[in-house]
Amino acid sequence: MGSAHDPCRAAQERATQLGSAVLQSVIAAREARALSLMSDGKTAGRRMSAAMQLVDRGGRGRPSPEWTAFHGPAELAYAQGLLNAELGHHDAATAFLHAALAHQEQKYGRNRALYRITLAKSLIEAGEVDEGAAHAVGSLEHLEEVESGRVLRRLNEVAERLRAVNAASARDAAAELTEYAQTKGAA
Repeated sequence: MGSAHDPCRAAQERATQLGSAVLQSVIAAREARALSLMSDGKTAGRRMSAAMQLVDRGGRGRPSPEWTAFHGPAELAYAQGLLNAELGHHDAATAFLHAALAHQEQKYGRNRALYRITLAKSLIEAGEVDEGAAHAVGSLEHLEEVESGRVLRRLNEVAERLRAVNAASARDAAAELTEYAQTKGAA
């Protein structure tokens, strides 16, 4: 497992040399995600805590690179939600994903769509099918302004999960998501 951390360690060292706490936070959050995907929840949790502490120090040191403007409380709540979802803690994931969506600025339409569809997926996994279906369909309003393969893949995943649930709200939402994805795919 040590070799998997080498690129993250090198990136973190470079960000530290640059003096950007926000950049260090971005890297720590990405490392936490990778660790959660490798089922190392304990280390992932430590790296996510570091990411949160680092972003709190963002005003000190050198200015952050312009491309890190997206990284803040909403992004960190989303990352924490993903971490929990990937570790199978869907109730905890939904709390963080609700917070991420509440804090996400309107100008980041792709992120709002991604957060909302990810929330829908976690709600469905947590057994909150009606609310999950409503968020899944609601995410479509954010997609009109966005072209994102990742969002469409997540949309298809949610549609599959909804099709597996024996509930009218789930069937209706799955049909609407599938129709939307097919229309986008043909465009």
